[in-house]
Formats: sequence, structure tokens, C-alpha cells
Amino acid sequence: MKKRKHKKIRVWLIVVSIIVSLAVLAAAAVFLFRTRSFVVEGNSYYGENTITTWIQNDRFSVNSLYILAKYNFTDADLPSGVESMKISLKNPWTVKVTVKEKEMAGYVDYEGAYLYFDEAGIVSLRTSKLLEGTPYIEGLTFDAEKVEMGKKLPVEDDTIFGKIVEVSKNLKKYDLTPDRMACTDGSVRVYFGIVEVLLGSGNYGEKLEQVPPILAKLAELYPDTAGTLHLENYAPESESIRFVPSS
Repeated sequence: MKKRKHKKIRVWLIVVSIIVSLAVLAAAAVFLFRTRSFVVEGNSYYGENTITTWIQNDRFSVNSLYILAKYNFTDADLPSGVESMKISLKNPWTVKVTVKEKEMAGYVDYEGAYLYFDEAGIVSLRTSKLLEGTPYIEGLTFDAEKVEMGKKLPVEDDTIFGKIVEVSKNLKKYDLTPDRMACTDGSVRVYFGIVEVLLGSGNYGEKLEQVPPILAKLAELYPDTAGTLHLENYAPESESIRFVPSS
């Protein structure tokens, strides 16, 4: 009987110890891991306050462990212009947020600001700031009343987004920086100062590869001359490329 009694006491002591340990851990999780500050890195489009406000909109964000779990282990909603947010803890009460923003394919004018969209045509950012390296797109017809953040820009022909992305990638490949890009009736054209380059509706890599040496030659032969470079029908077997000076 004595042995059984001692055994029961030991079991209860173990149970009580576990309960106390869990209570201590719970208290530590609540009080030690209470969110007090944020460190935000990698953001360019969004201000630090915008990112932290987004996170703090969740009432459970007062706990840094909760934030860590939510953004690292669940499919949490993100701002429309953000591709990913990685969370780590500098200490139990300081949350470090590493932001990876989406690459913007282009932007248009919209109600006194600039509306940026990503490679899929998703409206990702509205701002008064100009983002370096993102082309301005002229001639893109869309229904302004149907514009929604996080949704596709409501254009008449959404195949144009693939063309814009292909042109943009090849512009970077050949180290070309146009002043602007225009899209009309499924065709694309780009502007380098006073020179307009017609690219047509496809094969943009082959066409843009010709542009750097041609622009250099035009600067030599036709300095300060505005005109149009016709590459819309260019093919590798083409024997000549037309440049038509403006009248």
C-alpha cells in the first residue's frame, strides 16, 4: 500500500510540474514575446509605416511569436505590391520584416496619381512617386471605374501585358532605357528621346537587338533629327531597316 501511495504522489508531482512548466511557458509567450517594435528591410515602394500598419491590423499581432508563425508558415494576405514577407525576431519583442516587393511591368496615369501593375497585369500600387526603371505606358485603354487594387487592370485586350513584359525584359537585356512605351491596337512602340521605334506585335528580342547600333548610327548621321525607326516588320533576313525623319 505504501508503495502505491508513493507512486501516486510521484505521478501527481510530475503532472503538477508539467502544468506549472506549461503555465510558465504560456506566461513567457504572452509577456516576454509582446511586440514592441519593428525593423523593416527591402522595402522601396512602401514606407515602413505602411508595412507595420498592415501587420498590426491583426489584433493578435501584439504577440511576436504569432506574427512569426503567421507570415512564415501560413498563406497570409500581403499588400498588393509585395511578393513575400519573411519574419524573424531580433529579440523576443522586436520583429524584423524582410520585404520582397513585386517587379512592376509598367504604369499608367490614374486619377492624379500613377497606377503600377505587375507582369500579370495585376494592379499592385498607386502612388505619386515615380519608380526608377519602370516604363510609362501610353495608349493603354482601360475602364477606370472598374480598377481594383490586387485585381487585373481592366484593359480591352489583356494579351498586351505579355507583350509589355517581353519588351521590358529585352530592353534590360540590351541595356536600353526608353523614355516611354506606347501600346495601340496590340502593337508596341518605344521612344528614345526624339526617335520613335515601332516594334509591332511580336519577336521583340530580335527587333530590340538591332536598336543599340542603329541609335548610335543615327546620332552620327542624323544628329538631333526626330523620326521613326521601322522595326515592326523586321526579320533576321531583312536587308535594310527604314528610318523616316519627321517632316
